[in-house]
Amino acid sequence: MPFGTSVSLRGLFALASVAGAAVAADTAAPRIPLCPGLTVVTAVEQQAGDYESIKTIESVEPGEVRMKYSAEMPNTDLLDPGPPVKKVNLHRVMLRADLESGAIYQQNFLEKSAETIPGATSIGTSAAILRALKTKGEAQVSISNSYPGLELSADRSKFPNYYSYLQAGTLKRVNGGPARLPVLVNDQLVELPVIQAQGDFVGDKAEFFFLDDERNPLTLAFRLGIGAIKPLSPEQLAFCKTLGKSGRPFAGNIGGGRCDKPAGADRDTLRVVKITCRCAGPVEGPAAGNSGGGGLPGGGAGAAGAGAIERALADTGKADVYSIYFSFNSDAIREESEPTLKEIAEVLRRHGEWKLRVGGHTDGVGGDQYNLELSRRRAAAVKDALVKRYAIDAGRLAAAGFGKSQPKDTNDTLEGRARNRRVELVRQ
Repeated sequence: MPFGTSVSLRGLFALASVAGAAVAADTAAPRIPLCPGLTVVTAVEQQAGDYESIKTIESVEPGEVRMKYSAEMPNTDLLDPGPPVKKVNLHRVMLRADLESGAIYQQNFLEKSAETIPGATSIGTSAAILRALKTKGEAQVSISNSYPGLELSADRSKFPNYYSYLQAGTLKRVNGGPARLPVLVNDQLVELPVIQAQGDFVGDKAEFFFLDDERNPLTLAFRLGIGAIKPLSPEQLAFCKTLGKSGRPFAGNIGGGRCDKPAGADRDTLRVVKITCRCAGPVEGPAAGNSGGGGLPGGGAGAAGAGAIERALADTGKADVYSIYFSFNSDAIREESEPTLKEIAEVLRRHGEWKLRVGGHTDGVGGDQYNLELSRRRAAAVKDALVKRYAIDAGRLAAAGFGKSQPKDTNDTLEGRARNRRVELVRQ
């Protein structure tokens, strides 16, 4: 399948401080600049499959940072008569002052709600919170407990507003050795340094992993409501089985449990699986100074995409591409893929003698034949886009699907499945 079924994240967080076996030992941790073109892909797990949200920084101004949020997720609500795939597209504006010192983390993205939330960050924590965790070992933070369907104002005098749905708590840094998380950065798997912190928010236990860079302390992973979803009783399991005959999964709460989490689970999880940086403007961050991070994989500060693809094809004849995104359970190419498609077309124009095979690969969840057919359709869709939108000669491109037969990583984790789902370019 394009997205895997639910797999517990507990193993990821328990092993966060251990170097990932799949990551090359000599890969330097790059700096992730806050700049126009920065794209952060996060994975969420559900019974119906993993879905990915895409956050793209559109502009970085002296007073604010504008971000686009896009997600296509399975509609698991049995009572919702809408389509099986729910699409969410919106914008969020983060004030530079809040990126420096804000103590509210608004991690939920709500349609028809205010774009700017004074006092809040949305893509990570603030420089001040990260600094406090590193120097004092703790920080006071509020997180959102809002839920889909709300239309919230940023005016405290009006109701409902964002500030009415906050839970305050103290985050405390987890002691121990340096923690790192493996993330695909510009199509290369590297380990990013993180600060791990845990806290209690009005009875809700939470855990966060923040990128250890005050200029851009991205949230790379979190668990909210740890253990909040209770295991189902035999009676509840029978009820869920009856609901399942409708043909659509049901994720609603039934006595503290959920049909899509029969063994119990954390209420909310997030895991950054891919980061792409194409700096179209100044490389800035909320805090000044140099954190000492290395350059981005693929060359230089923000030199992603075409350079890395071109070098890989020239040096090895192959390039794995992770920044072509597809709609949920589909071969439809999402608009966030256009920069990468354009880059591939530019490479082909610079090397008129090159011919490429476009290979589609899936994760290991689901049937062999289904995965094979989906990978073939996705490869064909990429070829079709290059031919029709970028005028590449169809004779220079071939398309093939390999399903789940050539995995790059384990299929037991969100990030492993994300690495297996890819487009592979091979010189012919």
